[in-house]
Amino acid sequence: MSQGHASIYDESFVADAAVGAYRVVIAGQVGDDQAKHCKLPTQDNATILGISQHATTASGDTVLIRRAGLSKLEVGSGNVTYGQALRIHDAQGRADRQTGLWLSGDGVIGYAEEASAASGDVIECWLAIRQLLA
Repeated sequence: MSQGHASIYDESFVADAAVGAYRVVIAGQVGDDQAKHCKLPTQDNATILGISQHATTASGDTVLIRRAGLSKLEVGSGNVTYGQALRIHDAQGRADRQTGLWLSGDGVIGYAEEASAASGDVIECWLAIRQLLA
């Protein structure tokens, strides 16, 4: 892992539930409070916001989300190699490499800056968030 850690753009959101550190989050509820909300992913073709930079314990907690730049990211397998495109792996917000064909609506989180050895590893990722279109 690199020694330096560059942040380009972080933004505060209100968590709709507990969120672990270094997890992919998607757009959450729209409330009367006019605050931006986030939550853990329910599907791969959701609106990806970025990566949580710390853990929260409950709904309503404020969480800092890395939206652009280099971020730590927890992965769901030991199969990630340097340079691979990453996508949402599970409902806990972990990421993994794409194993099948990309489909319309699949979300790309970014690109692995290092390899993983096991599920639960925290690696660095260069964020390049986008949804693939048909």
